[in-house]
Amino acid sequence: MNPAVSVGPTAPAVSVIVPVRDRRQLLRRCLDGLAAQTRADHEVIVVDDGSSDGSALEAEADSAAGRPVRLLRTPGIGAVGARRLGVEAARAPVLAFTDSDCVPTPRWLESGLAAIGAGAALVTGPTWPDGHTRPLERSLASDGRDGLYATCNIFFRRDVYSDAGGFDPGAGARFGFRPGRVLAGTGFGEDSLLAWRIRRSGARAEVCEEAVVRHHVFPADPVESVRRAWAAGAFPALVREIPELRQTFLVGRVFLGGPWRIGLYVGVAAGVARRRGWAGAGLAAWALWRGRMSLAAEPSRRRALWAVPADLAVDALTGAALVMGSVRHRSVVL
Repeated sequence: MNPAVSVGPTAPAVSVIVPVRDRRQLLRRCLDGLAAQTRADHEVIVVDDGSSDGSALEAEADSAAGRPVRLLRTPGIGAVGARRLGVEAARAPVLAFTDSDCVPTPRWLESGLAAIGAGAALVTGPTWPDGHTRPLERSLASDGRDGLYATCNIFFRRDVYSDAGGFDPGAGARFGFRPGRVLAGTGFGEDSLLAWRIRRSGARAEVCEEAVVRHHVFPADPVESVRRAWAAGAFPALVREIPELRQTFLVGRVFLGGPWRIGLYVGVAAGVARRRGWAGAGLAAWALWRGRMSLAAEPSRRRALWAVPADLAVDALTGAALVMGSVRHRSVVL
């Protein structure tokens, strides 16, 4: 156990670390979800990373109301740095991470701590959208078994976290993200790298089905959709460092993106080979399959007139980014 951690009679059983930047209303929902936990022996550390919308006031309000919430402030060091700062301030022998755009279900802490108490060093659980997701809307859906270990829903024994070196603040740069570029400062891959370092050390990792988090559904933002689609080109670099992801996440999820994207790749490859018949058939199959899925998720037929074609364009860009990333990083994600 980390000797720097206070474990006296007043120490919490778990420290929950929540970075936030300009998400005041979402943070309010997150803090209310943490206040409703069935385990009360916890502390919440909110790290306000340079917010300008008053997000810090929500944490201050909870602290003033007697909730176990502490506030740290930074001038804007990015989510990875904010989480590391939260760990330094944490007092518990177990670290839990969630995000300001998430609401943990009431038994989240109880379930995660039970798994840690049963011998796990690392625990994750399902993260589901907090409502229906339409084309171009953004949320997160994971059963916890994809091998990515997203920081919106993860628990660590603190001694194991420290022994593994914690989150690498330079991980994003290793995968091609630089200041001012796509998703710079939000982090990429540092959570996956840390979790797999822990797993490779022989420590036990578990998926706890009861440790559920609900992720906010963000409204359609075509510009953000394009940015994130292009950022998918970094996944081949991630799988180069974590080849285990070929079995847990990438096959059928990212590179193929589901069976419909096979048609896209076949169509493009056939086009390069000047096989127009095959190219047309492949692209038509992709557009029909993906288009039907998008249309089924869009209840408004008027909105579908632009949302479905835009969703097809974003899916095509994602496929292109993954192919180019595979070439660039010399790591085919199949």
